[in-house]
Amino acid sequence: MWGTFILIFAFVWGVQFLMTQLQVKHYRSNIKSFTNRKSGFLGTGYFKKRFGTGALVLLVSDENLQVVEAKIMKGITVFARFKDRKELIGKDLFEVENMEILDAKEKNAVQGAVKMIEKEFEKKGEKAAWIS
Repeated sequence: MWGTFILIFAFVWGVQFLMTQLQVKHYRSNIKSFTNRKSGFLGTGYFKKRFGTGALVLLVSDENLQVVEAKIMKGITVFARFKDRKELIGKDLFEVENMEILDAKEKNAVQGAVKMIEKEFEKKGEKAAWIS
């Protein structure tokens, strides 16, 4: 009886590990595709709860702080994937922070991404660099 339980537990744990690795690979491939741009600023933000769903945001802005690409991943499982948020594209970075179409989790994650882009924009005079 205990042997069967341990085998099932080990199998489920192994599947969860593999699915987590696939999600990390998906995240890294999205970051890599964003960093292949010739210019602009990348910001990542997240909102995480102890229990329940969270949100992860990837924003790219140009030198005028206009959003040129936006993706959001929400979910509770390793099956969550990034989805394009075309309604954010073309908006001013500071306008995106308070858009009504975003739920509370997404707003918190977007605020983190915007802060990251602001820091990089301020460093622009020193040296422009991508962040992740």
